[in-house]
Amino acid sequence: MPKCYLLTLCSGSSLDQHSNNVTLFNLVEQINLQPGSQPPPQTLIPVELHAYFRLSPQEVGHEFEIRFALVALDSGLESYSDVFVHRSATPRYRTRTLGLPLPPASGGYELVLDWRLRGSETWQREPLSWPILVGTAELPGPRVTH
Repeated sequence: MPKCYLLTLCSGSSLDQHSNNVTLFNLVEQINLQPGSQPPPQTLIPVELHAYFRLSPQEVGHEFEIRFALVALDSGLESYSDVFVHRSATPRYRTRTLGLPLPPASGGYELVLDWRLRGSETWQREPLSWPILVGTAELPGPRVTH
């Protein structure tokens, strides 16, 4: 079964074409929304979700589906992303997904990842998670300097 060994959120990333190394910029653990703003339903927060997998030799070349879930720490309510289909030609595979679904309420969340082989009914939840605090904060306006 695919094994996710890294799950994180960041504001951006860069792939070095010569070394194939990835640099992640600004890891995100808190998302601040403007007070009183009501983003429309199904709004995506402009961040990158990175998930890195290890596959067994038997799994290489097979399609699997992943989805991300935000799990509210206080209620256990889960909000899901779209489902994404992946197929790897190598035993290590990394994904980058753009946009995190905005949860329905402020508070503490855990970002988790579910996967399943394509065509399977049952989702498997990976044991790792990424903490996220979603809240409102007054962002400072421009400073007048004259």
